[in-house]
Amino acid sequence: MTTNFEKAFPTWLESFLDHLAHERGASNGTLLTYRADLEEFQRILEDEDLELIGTQSDIQPLRIYLRVLSETKSKHGKPIVSQSISRKLSTVRSFLRYLTNQGIFAMNAGKLIKSPKGAKRLPGVVSERAASDALAKPDLATPTGLRDAAMLELLYSSGLRRAEISGISLNDLNVADGTVRVLGKGNKVRIVPVGIQAVNAIKNYIPARKDFGEIQDKSALFLLINGKRMTPGAVYHIVQKYFRGVRDVGRSHPHMLRHSFATHLLDHGAEIRAVQEMLGHTSLRTTQKYTHLTVDRLKQAYDSAHPRSGEA
Repeated sequence: MTTNFEKAFPTWLESFLDHLAHERGASNGTLLTYRADLEEFQRILEDEDLELIGTQSDIQPLRIYLRVLSETKSKHGKPIVSQSISRKLSTVRSFLRYLTNQGIFAMNAGKLIKSPKGAKRLPGVVSERAASDALAKPDLATPTGLRDAAMLELLYSSGLRRAEISGISLNDLNVADGTVRVLGKGNKVRIVPVGIQAVNAIKNYIPARKDFGEIQDKSALFLLINGKRMTPGAVYHIVQKYFRGVRDVGRSHPHMLRHSFATHLLDHGAEIRAVQEMLGHTSLRTTQKYTHLTVDRLKQAYDSAHPRSGEA
C-alpha cells in the first residue's frame, strides 16, 4: 500500500495523539513527548529523503533513522544515550502500530527493528541518611519552609510523582487514616499510605496556607507564593534546593525521592507487590528494577562484613 507519508503525516499525527488522549488517557506531558519524538522522526526522514510505505521495506528507513539518532548530539554536545533512543523508537513503533490497526499501513515494520543495546541504568536513589539530612533543611519558622517540609516528606513518604503531588487537593487527604488519594498516569486513581512524619508536617503546614497571598485555587493542598496551585516545575526546583550540597547526592530531582521510597521499602522487607501498588505500576516488571538496587546493597554489606567474602 503506497502512501505519501510526508503529506499525510500531520493528519495522522493529530489522529494518533487524539487516540492516545481519549482512548488511552495519556497525560498532557506524555502527549507532548510523543509529538516531539514523532516530529523529530519525520524531520529525519525528510532530511534523509526517506519515506515509509507501510510494508517490510520500511525496515531500511527505520535503520537509517536509528543511525542518525546515534550520531546526533544533545544540546549539551553529548551523544544521545541508548535509553533515549529506545524511548524514541518505542514512540515510532506505537505510531506505526496505530497506522496498521487503522488499515493505513499493511504492516508495522517497527516491530522488526531491535532497540539499541546499552547498559541498564538503575534508578538513582539517596541513602536514608541523605534523605533525613535534606528533609531537615526547611525553615519551619516560615510559611514556605512549612510547605516545603510537608511536600518533601510526602514525596518521600508516599513515592509520588511531581505531577501527582502538585495535583493533590485538600479533600484528597485523609489525615485520620494516614492516606492520600492520587490521580496518576492514565488518569488512574490510587490510595497511598502517608507516614506519620509526613502527616505531622502537613498538619503544621495547612494553617500557613493563608499566608500565600490571595489563594486562587482554594482546593489545592500545595500553593505557590502567589496563591496559585503548585506546579510540577516548582516541585522540581524545590527538591533541587534542599538536596543541593547533601553528601553523596548526585543529580537531584523529585523522581529520585520516588526511587528512594521504593528502594528503602524493599530494603526493610516490604512485599514487592505492595510496593507496585503504591507506585501505581501496571507491570510488576517495572517495580522489579528496584530489587536490583536492594540486592546490590546486600552484596556490598556482605563483602564489607563477612570474613571470607574476599576469598576465591
